[in-house]
Amino acid sequence: MKKILNYVTAFLSLIVLSSCGEPDEIVMGSKTITIDNAIQIEAKSSYQLNDVLYVNATFSRYLQEKGFDTLLDIYKSTSSDEYYFNFYLEKKSAYGTWSAIDLGEKLIIQKGKSSNYYGNTAICLLDQVTNLYEFRAGIPLLEKGTYRLNISKTIFPSYSNNSYIAVYIETTINGVDENGRFNFSVD
Repeated sequence: MKKILNYVTAFLSLIVLSSCGEPDEIVMGSKTITIDNAIQIEAKSSYQLNDVLYVNATFSRYLQEKGFDTLLDIYKSTSSDEYYFNFYLEKKSAYGTWSAIDLGEKLIIQKGKSSNYYGNTAICLLDQVTNLYEFRAGIPLLEKGTYRLNISKTIFPSYSNNSYIAVYIETTINGVDENGRFNFSVD
């Protein structure tokens, strides 16, 4: 009985000691900051065939960190001059199912860049003059139908040096539902 009590005491001590110290996100080398409307959809009341739906992302390299008076320089913290988020467009079929639309070369990139590996990745590039990370792309609406644009509410740093901290950005997006989808129709 005494042996079991010693094991239980050791186990409980281990749990208590492991919960002390730095927050998990600092130990794991990451930090998440929340900002409003870093990603914006230029929504219209209605869309016609051949209209273009624009998606923008703009945020400063200097962000307010909760609990601190000075702004956090995410470029200096991450060493990343690129941040990215994922998005994809789906069209509803006559049977009520959704299928992804390959945007590939159809995207009209005005700021930043994009890749389409497993969906679409919007890459926000740091402008060293304005100190803003920026992305702007248009999605040509080439077929009539019911659509939804799915956008990740997390913006990730794109970095290669693991000796820096990863600063993730959680954001709100105008016009999306609780699942991060912008629903619209093309007439």
